[in-house]
Amino acid sequence: MLKLTHHFCRYSRLTFENINHYSTVVKQFTNLSCKRKTCFTWNSQQSLLSPIVYSGVQWRLLANIKKRFRNKKSYVDSNVAKIPKQMSESLQPTLNHISYGGQFEISEEDNTSNEWRDQSSSFNNTPCNIPTDFRIWESVGNNNEQSNGFRFKVMSYNVLAQYLLECHPYLYKECSSRNLKWRVRSARIYDEILSLSPDILCLQEVQVSHLNSFYVKLEQMGYFGIYKQKTGHRHDGCAIYFKQCQFDMLDHVTVEYYQPEIPILNRDNIGLMVKLLPKASPCTPIVIATTHLLYNPKRTDVRLAQMQVLLAEIDRFAYDSKAKGSYLPIILTGDFNSSPDSAVINLLDRGRVNARALRDNSDWKKIGVTDNCQHLSVYLNRSKGIAPDFSMLKIFNSDYSINSQRKDTSPIPDYSEMFNSGSICHPLKLTSVYNKVKSDGRLEATTFQDYWITVDYIYFSHCKSLKLLERLRLPSEVECDVLGKLPNDHYGSDHLALAATFEIKPTTSSL
Repeated sequence: MLKLTHHFCRYSRLTFENINHYSTVVKQFTNLSCKRKTCFTWNSQQSLLSPIVYSGVQWRLLANIKKRFRNKKSYVDSNVAKIPKQMSESLQPTLNHISYGGQFEISEEDNTSNEWRDQSSSFNNTPCNIPTDFRIWESVGNNNEQSNGFRFKVMSYNVLAQYLLECHPYLYKECSSRNLKWRVRSARIYDEILSLSPDILCLQEVQVSHLNSFYVKLEQMGYFGIYKQKTGHRHDGCAIYFKQCQFDMLDHVTVEYYQPEIPILNRDNIGLMVKLLPKASPCTPIVIATTHLLYNPKRTDVRLAQMQVLLAEIDRFAYDSKAKGSYLPIILTGDFNSSPDSAVINLLDRGRVNARALRDNSDWKKIGVTDNCQHLSVYLNRSKGIAPDFSMLKIFNSDYSINSQRKDTSPIPDYSEMFNSGSICHPLKLTSVYNKVKSDGRLEATTFQDYWITVDYIYFSHCKSLKLLERLRLPSEVECDVLGKLPNDHYGSDHLALAATFEIKPTTSSL
């Protein structure tokens, strides 16, 4: 019989399992000195203590051990009122949370124990043998022909903001707690970016508090970045990084989907785009745009409205004034939170979608965005051959508060037929990098939302000057089962990264 004296309990720590009236299983105990230094550790395969009848004092002693050493609760003043605090109120993670990260480090004792492995294996989340062709580069079309065009690689990645992970721990309860720490996740994200080595990197869910501690490493690798934080009280946003040795930035624009005069546009999501000039092909600028649309699965109407605003901004930003009626090459990336059969993706794929069932009483004339995903003022100036006057734009943007708060009282002609119809279209002629469906009929997947699904996309202009050469293969929904739950031991985010290699050719219209 193992006798536990008061002196033993003060300087020893025991881990118990299955405490009941008949037996006690001792899995491990570590003898500690008075300075809480480990003297020795004894492990056993389950040592079953003989059935005994405990006295009241012994029962209280066991209960105190369990309370003090298993729950590891610190001493607090019970007279002090307890004030509940939500995780979202602070960007600083806490040790009490399963997914604590940030500046906290795993102690040496944690590293030498099997705590993380035991917890991970209990959920069966450790990835199995991932096939060697799981994420390989696959050619698209005929790439054998020789060309003097400029080749570049674009990567799009939702990196999972740490504060969002901690605000929604129920989404990651089947993940190993070690894989949820930002220190661990960020290292894997960094390695993945380093291995793919994109020339242009589009990121979503970039936490603002990590810009100077983690994402600054991208600048040390030769990237230059543009960042746009979500509006309201959100702590993450989108970023576009590009290699300074490859591109010069001509211009950039931020897009805010929160529009006070449009009821359906009441969310804090944003978009971001840059106009880059390849140093190896200085005659052909390209436009890179990225966004993160609303997540709520029930609000396709909001996501469609957000995409309408984004396409209107791309329309004016990418319009090639030197070649009337055409646009600069466009690459649109992001987490659209939309399945391949959604109205948002149908709009991008087909250039038109029936949106009557997704409309509310919002009057789009108030922000001047037509059903053709264009700014009315921009459209009218083009039709008249007048240089665009972007000060006439009616959309709200806190980055340009002077223009956005300007009240235009001049009479405006009535163009009601261009607004609030049951159909939405756009003139940009975009095509997807990925097919969304494998040759065997199985759907591709980029993340897990109750089931494996595609919500991340890369679109590009269907034009002669921009050609898709290869793409980073996406697995099918069935193949993703080998991953378990994300983040895992291989991937630092709950999304899979997308990447593609393009070739841009000089256009005579830009000479």
